[in-house]
Amino acid sequence: MVSSNLIASDFETLSRDELHKRLTYYILELLQYNPEKLVNLMYRHDVDENLFKKALLLETDEEKANEIAGLVINRELEKVEMRKKFKKGRDI
Repeated sequence: MVSSNLIASDFETLSRDELHKRLTYYILELLQYNPEKLVNLMYRHDVDENLFKKALLLETDEEKANEIAGLVINRELEKVEMRKKFKKGRDI
């Protein structure tokens, strides 16, 4: 299983593709060995439930993990953009 001792700065220099690849691997591990934790993490990251359920319908665990990784990355990027807009609005 992937170590959870990684810190945020470990990922700050990764390309989106490399981040996606690593996240896919981690999600694949969760799908296979700890699906309850995966569901909890999706809830905590506020990933769209319908999109998550749709991803779980894909044929292979690899396809599922790849799709879910994309959902997580996209959601986190949405949060970053929302924070920027909120901060910009407060600076006026």
